[in-house]
Amino acid sequence: MPALILCVYFRVYACLMSIDSLHILLSDIGKAIESGLGDLNDWGKADGHPGQYKHDVVADSIAIPMLESAGLGVISEESEPIGLDRTFVAVIDPIDGSTNAALGLPWYALSICIINHEGAVLSYVRNLATGATYSAERGSGSEKNGVPISASLIEGVDDAIIVLNDFPSNHFGWKQYRTMGSAALDLCCVADGTFDGFVDFSPGLAVWDYAGAALICEEANAKVTTSSGEEIGFSSFRSDFVSRKKIVASGSIALHGELLDAC
Repeated sequence: MPALILCVYFRVYACLMSIDSLHILLSDIGKAIESGLGDLNDWGKADGHPGQYKHDVVADSIAIPMLESAGLGVISEESEPIGLDRTFVAVIDPIDGSTNAALGLPWYALSICIINHEGAVLSYVRNLATGATYSAERGSGSEKNGVPISASLIEGVDDAIIVLNDFPSNHFGWKQYRTMGSAALDLCCVADGTFDGFVDFSPGLAVWDYAGAALICEEANAKVTTSSGEEIGFSSFRSDFVSRKKIVASGSIALHGELLDAC
């Protein structure tokens, strides 16, 4: 894209800054990252922080300028925070499931949650291998590929298919389980009813791992909290984006209680 057109393109976003323009921006970022990854030949480790891959760096280098030029602050897994005093801040994991991507497993995603000083505004999670896209706007429900979604109504863990992040020390009664490797996509699959619940048994997830999908869960009538039962504190992310939380999600309140007991 020529530099002059690119400059005008970003200025339009910065001037409009409506919810609709934010939706368009996030979609454009997803498509741009997919395109950028299509030209990538080396999906190996990068020289940055432990666990960082070259595709993480590429995705971040595409997303951050687009977000910043649109006037948003940014909290990213792959780079330093920017503009945390701005009205809107994007909490972004450019690629959640980086190891899956390196292995050629089609379960890795861009995850973005836009927050303001009151909390979460909208979210966008895109499977970068398949293009499947989840989105949510506060008070307007959640969608997958433009179609409204809702969470499972399963109430008992013995009837539930649970997706796990890391593995528990004991079997807590699930009907079946899966371990997939991308918390953002795993949580989105609770939102759309593919899975009945999600439990994190790792040392904890960073805000960029779960923020986008947490709003999508909430807007799909799923219950999502920390393992101690606390609500997701979206409005606190500006001041505390380093704390890790164990996340639990489910389609029903009854199942959520059973999953909390298992933590």
